[in-house]
Amino acid sequence: MLTITPTAMMDKVPTEGPEVFAVIGGKKVFLPVDARYVMQDRRGLWYYSSRKPRPKEGDWTPNKTSIACLTERGYVRALKTDTVQQWEETCQRTVRMMRSKSGGNRRPLED
Repeated sequence: MLTITPTAMMDKVPTEGPEVFAVIGGKKVFLPVDARYVMQDRRGLWYYSSRKPRPKEGDWTPNKTSIACLTERGYVRALKTDTVQQWEETCQRTVRMMRSKSGGNRRPLED
């Protein structure tokens, strides 16, 4: 049996470490710390990568990881949205924020 593990969380802020997220389909998707870019393929599935991807033979370069989230019903599913623009134009940088040690203040995380 194939088991898919979640690689992202929807609208649930991580309690420790930096916040790395992207806004996909109007929702905040929190990603692993190594995620620097998110992109959508022509089928509508979303991926993240640690290096800037390049288009290659009708798809993004192979060094990408699919974004899978836990649904309200408890299932893990690949994140898929309707395609609004051409897949080559969907690559975007993630937002990286860090909480201050003294409280809830947040600041942009430097690369």
